[in-house]
Parts: sequence; structure tokens; C-alpha cells
Amino acid sequence: MAGKSFSTVQSMVALVAGLSSIVGAAYSAVGTFHGGPAPGEIVAIVRDASTARPVTGAVVEVLATDSSLVTTAVQGDDGLARRSVPPGAYRVRIVHPDFVDAVRDVQVASATTAEMRVALEHRPRPAAARSEHAPRGRASVVDDAADAVGRGVGAGRRLLGRIGF
Repeated sequence: MAGKSFSTVQSMVALVAGLSSIVGAAYSAVGTFHGGPAPGEIVAIVRDASTARPVTGAVVEVLATDSSLVTTAVQGDDGLARRSVPPGAYRVRIVHPDFVDAVRDVQVASATTAEMRVALEHRPRPAAARSEHAPRGRASVVDDAADAVGRGVGAGRRLLGRIGF
């Protein structure tokens, strides 16, 4: 070994330095792509308060604590709505044109499921709409138009929820 030149030693040091740089970069890249804590899941079980049957077509809005929209979910025929979210505190609002909106606060932990059961109350109907034999004056026509607009807004929310907005 005494016969080795100084350039050979420099080459060995450069090789070790290069390999350690590559290993360090790979380690950093794995940490970057891993992305932190695993997401949790919010599951909302939406039922009719009077019949305990699943409510279909409701839009489940997941909001941040500052009331900004994080994501939406539309539940299936079984009344369940699921959505993966990062760990944290959320406010969940359930909207359906035939029911009174419901709001719940939920805390989601990493890699866990936060389950909530929500019983929706029916939206009160105007007195004229409850009676089949009530005279159809201008007020009932306005109420019918308001109901139609409410159903249209609910349908629009459900559509947006189904396409991921």
C-alpha cells in the first residue's frame, strides 16, 4: 500500500463522498414523498329522525374550523357518507332540501375513523302547503316556487358532491 499515489487516495475519498451524498439525497426524498401523518376518515350515518330510515341524497360538507369548505361527500343508498381527510378538527354540515340542516363538530386522528350518527328533522311545511283543500292564492304559488328553488339548489349540491367539488 505504500506504493499508492496521492491521486488514488483522492479518488477513494471522492467516491465515499459521492456515495454518501446519493444516500443522503435518497433518504431526504423518501421523507418528502412520505408526506407526514396518515389521513383519517369521516363517516356520517344520516337517518330520518322520525322513521330512522337512511336519508339519501343529502350532501355532507366537511368544513375547516374557519368555515371554509374542505370537501364534500354524497352518501349512498345505505345513508353512509365517507371521506378521507388529514388529521385535525372539522365541522360537518349535512344539507338536504327536505330536512333541516345539521351541523356537528368532529376531531379526526391519524389513521382512524371518526363516526357520527345524524338524525335529520323534516323541514316544516307552510300551513297552506299542509292542507290539500286550502285555496291556492298568490302566497301558495310563491311557496311552491320557493320549494322548487330549494329542490334545485339541493340537486345542484348533490351533483357537485358526486363530482368531487
